[in-house]
Amino acid sequence: MRRVPFLAAGLAALALAACQPVAQKPPSETAATSAVCTELMQVAEALEQVNSLKPTSTVGEAQTVNKRLGKAIKGLKAAETELEKARLADFQAELKAFKKEVTKVAKNKNLTLEQAAADLKSKAAPVVAAHKELSAAVNCKAPATP
Repeated sequence: MRRVPFLAAGLAALALAACQPVAQKPPSETAATSAVCTELMQVAEALEQVNSLKPTSTVGEAQTVNKRLGKAIKGLKAAETELEKARLADFQAELKAFKKEVTKVAKNKNLTLEQAAADLKSKAAPVVAAHKELSAAVNCKAPATP
């Protein structure tokens, strides 16, 4: 039972971190983030009920609270999956737009490499930003340098 307050505090911290406003998000990611926040609140409420069980609580009360916690965790997992899909979709959309720009620049045979690089550098910024956000969401470690 002592781990429950720590778990509740950890989930509350996660909820606050996940729910922080970030630079303009596409609606799909914003909705998915909101769903994760809602589900985190449901888990926190269920954990509070678990924590409020007393030695005089009945087995039936404990089972009811356990079912609610299980349902809340299942909802959180589903919401997190949708958020991951939304973040990946955002990255893929940025990548697709960049590839289109590369194709457009490649068709102009009169451009120098310097001009092409200058044109593509600004177009690559959103892809890099989306990649950083996607990587930060899973706390990736940098690969070893050969």
